[in-house]
Amino acid sequence: MALETERKTEAIFNSTPAQKQKDRILLLLRLVAFMATASATIVMALNKQTIALVVATVGNNPIKASLTAKFQHTPAFVFFVVANSMASFHNLLILVVEIVGHKIDYKGLRLAIIAILDMLIVVLAAAGDGAAVFMAELGKHGNSHARWNKICDKFQTFCDHGSGALIASFIGLILLLIINIISIAKLKPKSDNTI
Repeated sequence: MALETERKTEAIFNSTPAQKQKDRILLLLRLVAFMATASATIVMALNKQTIALVVATVGNNPIKASLTAKFQHTPAFVFFVVANSMASFHNLLILVVEIVGHKIDYKGLRLAIIAILDMLIVVLAAAGDGAAVFMAELGKHGNSHARWNKICDKFQTFCDHGSGALIASFIGLILLLIINIISIAKLKPKSDNTI
């Protein structure tokens, strides 16, 4: 009787040594994904560059105009920041739930809810990354058919910071995919028969 109760307790709290190691790896992956998406959010949200261009010359006096590139000027970059900030918040929230959530597991639905939320965040992060990559490509090369000029030759720092944010976000997205696979695998019922 006591042995059966101990097995149930281990199954509920995932307290076997192998499961504890897997949970630690999942927590580490989630922490790195949080740092990647948070850094992508911060870098893109602070991305701004102002340059002065000579637009005309009157006699010997140049007339200059000040141009500013901000992430807020492009809706795709705004969506990128929102998507990555939501992914960061999700990872932070799930880290807290994984650490103290064993005490608040409502009817055994904690793992299923985490897996569903992980799927939603992967979709949201992928959409934000896709939109931002499209605008980054347009800014780097322009579109000759629509006669949209490239801007990265003038706003080099702005484009470099945007590229760094995209790289961090894609690292976070890959980690979120791995976490999602692990979250779904944790839903599989454990059988006593091992092959």
